[in-house]
Amino acid sequence: MAEQKHLRLSPEVMAKFEDYSPEERIRAVLAIKAPNDQRFSSKFIEEQCQLRDVKVLSDKHAVVTFAFKVDLYYCNGSGNLHGGAQSSIFDMCTSIAMQAIGKKDFWLNGGVTRVITVTCLRPAPEGEDSLLECEVVQMGRSLALLQGTLKREKDGIIVSTCEHHKAAVPTKPGWKL
Repeated sequence: MAEQKHLRLSPEVMAKFEDYSPEERIRAVLAIKAPNDQRFSSKFIEEQCQLRDVKVLSDKHAVVTFAFKVDLYYCNGSGNLHGGAQSSIFDMCTSIAMQAIGKKDFWLNGGVTRVITVTCLRPAPEGEDSLLECEVVQMGRSLALLQGTLKREKDGIIVSTCEHHKAAVPTKPGWKL
């Protein structure tokens, strides 16, 4: 069985990652490529997710906006973005948004999810251009609160919202930045 290539930053990027600007860190994460990795996260990050804007409002508060087109791969039987897919997309994007705040020895690995609550308000049909606004509301030494709002790009109507609680964890051996 062939060895699975895991999504991770290259050694060259990892060596400088903590010195990058918030936007550079987010772009580095979005640039990770593993073409044979068929995981949901790989497909979304590599093929759909695009960074639109990064606003660092303080040393613990930021808003990051991503754009994507709803792909059939993420739709349910009615042709709309699946609620479970929305939850995974919120999880990935709010976690990536943390890079707008992360710094040496502080949240650079994104931590782990404690609780994620997604409220779906209306459908997002296949082909819909969407904006995902991710807010880092607060980051402490061990806990963080993130929020997300998924909107239709054409009119700004809210499709779903998310509240995401995270916990800091040590970086897995071999993944140290």
